[in-house]
Amino acid sequence: MTSIRKAAILGANGTMGSLSGGIFAQAGITCLFFERTFEESKNGIENAVKQARSEVLREYIIPKTYDDLEKDLPDCDWIFEAIAENLSLKQEYFQKVDRFRKQGSIVSTTSSSLSIEDMAGECGEDFKAHFLGVHFFNPPGKLLANELIFHQKNSEKFKTFIEEFCEKVLRRVNIVACDRSGFAGNRIGFQLLNEAALYAEKYGVENIDYLLGPYTGRALPPLATIDLVGLDVHKAIINNIFEHVKDERHDSFKLPGYVQKMVDNKMLGRKSKTYGGFYRYTENKEKLVIDPSSFEFKKMENPKNDSIEKIKLYIHDGYYRKAFDLIKNEHSNEFTMIKHFILGYISYSFFRIGQVTPSEVGIHGIDRVMSYGFSWLPPSAWVDFFGGPGETVKLMERSDIPVPEHLKILPEGKLCRIPEVTKYLIAN
Repeated sequence: MTSIRKAAILGANGTMGSLSGGIFAQAGITCLFFERTFEESKNGIENAVKQARSEVLREYIIPKTYDDLEKDLPDCDWIFEAIAENLSLKQEYFQKVDRFRKQGSIVSTTSSSLSIEDMAGECGEDFKAHFLGVHFFNPPGKLLANELIFHQKNSEKFKTFIEEFCEKVLRRVNIVACDRSGFAGNRIGFQLLNEAALYAEKYGVENIDYLLGPYTGRALPPLATIDLVGLDVHKAIINNIFEHVKDERHDSFKLPGYVQKMVDNKMLGRKSKTYGGFYRYTENKEKLVIDPSSFEFKKMENPKNDSIEKIKLYIHDGYYRKAFDLIKNEHSNEFTMIKHFILGYISYSFFRIGQVTPSEVGIHGIDRVMSYGFSWLPPSAWVDFFGGPGETVKLMERSDIPVPEHLKILPEGKLCRIPEVTKYLIAN
């Protein structure tokens, strides 16, 4: 394979299918959008055009149905799968793709957590040699991270082509990840998100999102993020990791019972406006928040903490060192919890070196996926802001957070390679 002329997008009406397909189309590649009906395929085209804000994209996208697979797949150079996150369903489609594709064509999945090895298990040798995970982050028009999860049968030449094509043609920021549940970004990101959901049962949704708000280095508070992702998607990712991964934070991946109840009642977040999620808007645009104990929505209380508001002012004015010193030195119950999450994020990230990304890249692959994929302050930037590895280790020890060996052995000095990390600190 030396070039990509035509791509097939399976699951083109879904968010990731339509928007990822749009990235291929923006690169001038003819895209066949496959769905169950032409209407669904055309809906996917509208989503892709909206992301690109360009009507020109329509010239590169052709609506198709799955009835056309046998006829059209043999002419496609890249088959990009983005159907539901269900292993048996994906395996069914991949066996069908394997029958119809031409030899040497690339087949990729945008799965966010399922095993690459398992998905290709019943397919032929040529399929396996050209199969991999290409996990764009949502929305791919804004989040440039691209996790590449290679199959063990991929050749070095194939890997090089994929990396160069994704970087130079699709304008992605590549992160090579290991074939583990959740890969790199979701393994780390959803650990924090689900632990926040666990804490919310005791401390309240609004309080948790206030304490862990954007000033702590993420575009959205954690529970608002789950609403954006979708509680059903969150459940699928968390359950998969909980089932297949046993690590020092395994219990934090257990889905809270009240979240399961929310999913059962179609309270999936932003995608279900009628039922809501952690938050819901009334017809008058009033924002309500769920009470996990009563399972009822109530008015927002808008909590305030003087020290948090002071930190936000420091961030707004560019006094980042003062902001971080205040986080380090405050010892109230609120800041004990805040440091538990921040230091836990650093700890969990450094423990995953060599497990979710290759050992030789150290923390830097994880930094890239958390910044370019989640819009979160990367873990090594926290270490820098806290005063370096030695000072961060002391903070962890005082907070009873497990200290990773990868962090202990680092020399003092600036660690983070991500440029302009202060953009991830938002003073609101």
